[in-house]
Amino acid sequence: MQDDFLESLKLIGSKPGLERLNSKLGLERIRYLLEKSGTEWEDIPVVHIAGTNGKGSVVTFISNILAQSNYKVGSYISPHLIDIYERIKINDNNIPSKDFDKILSELKYYCQEAEKLKEIGSPTFFEVLTAISIIYFVQKKVEVIVSEVGLGGRLDATNVLNGKAIAITNISLDHQEILGNSKEEILTEKAGIIKKGSVVSSCIDLDLATLLQNLCIEKEARLKLFTKDFRVIEKQISFDGSVFDYFSDHNNFKDIKLKMIGRHQIANAACAISLAESMSYFGLHQITEESIRKGLEKSIWPGRFQVLKKSPMIMVDVAHNVDGAKSLSETYNSLFKDSNTLLLVGISQDKDIEGILKELSKISKRIVLTTIPPRCANIGTLEEKAKKYFKDIRSFEDPLKAYDYCRSNLKKHDKLIITGSIYVAGYILKGRKLLGS
Repeated sequence: MQDDFLESLKLIGSKPGLERLNSKLGLERIRYLLEKSGTEWEDIPVVHIAGTNGKGSVVTFISNILAQSNYKVGSYISPHLIDIYERIKINDNNIPSKDFDKILSELKYYCQEAEKLKEIGSPTFFEVLTAISIIYFVQKKVEVIVSEVGLGGRLDATNVLNGKAIAITNISLDHQEILGNSKEEILTEKAGIIKKGSVVSSCIDLDLATLLQNLCIEKEARLKLFTKDFRVIEKQISFDGSVFDYFSDHNNFKDIKLKMIGRHQIANAACAISLAESMSYFGLHQITEESIRKGLEKSIWPGRFQVLKKSPMIMVDVAHNVDGAKSLSETYNSLFKDSNTLLLVGISQDKDIEGILKELSKISKRIVLTTIPPRCANIGTLEEKAKKYFKDIRSFEDPLKAYDYCRSNLKKHDKLIITGSIYVAGYILKGRKLLGS
């Protein structure tokens, strides 16, 4: 029988949004756990990815490129959509529960000891998970680690890794209470993952480029910017995927194909190609044009503009902030011109709720609202803000009842989009077994 420590950690991971409560930033606790466990991780090449949106997509793209190049790749993402084991993978395989439980049980003593030390303190849920991922990757002798940042960058637990190839996907206003109230402050925090001698690929807006260039100069790092140092020509964005040409000082690739849909995914894929090009500086020379093409084309990132059913059409896109909602509305409206769309939405309470609803209203004026406490905004708050943008509003405290209402009211040619909070989307997908469909 599992002990209370193991069960409580896994319980947090199973409760939507609970992991963020009492979170704290800093590297002292993650270092303590890794050093006490005797883990030597510093020499493994690392691809480290920060940014407001697109981190998970870039992790998926570059991990698949590396795997197609015959490298053993450990990847670490957060949060999970369905279950906690998704966060830690080697190539296409989630960490087995027995390996997860074994490492977690071994960390119990070090967590208890850390709690007694005033200068260390009790490790957080995310720090324990990060420690599990690194220990697991070391034990399994991966050749490269691909990790996205949990929150920010400079003081995020993943910054214990020695990133060689760095990506900063984009910057928008999110988590201002922690990272700062301007894009410049947020970029500075996220750029804290840049290490001396690393190579940075970024899709940030060019008005932030000078600041990022200066931050790279301070770290003696090289910077490659999207639209300047690597570029694309969009050739097709359709319901079947995306096609584009890629250009850089190193390569000229025609007709790169993606299953993932949208202009934003083309930018994410371009960032991943730039990362792949950077890996040759750090001894990874097996990456070829063929492995880049195969890795990108096989990449699927669940919950991102994903079709779950076709008749009637049910889609999920975890557009959890304003920029994500904007990408969703732009992509959806470029593909569909009808108005027979119903939105099923929950939004985390720390987000720009009105900004997200405004963007989603460009898709449809019909919305069903739901929530999962404690992370998500309550129904009253959502209803009050939705009145400004939507004509037909329904609300359900229970996300599964909200989904059942939507499903029973869908006609053959209607479409349903489950969007907003990843916690709400994951709860519905798991509760109604939609990913398996």
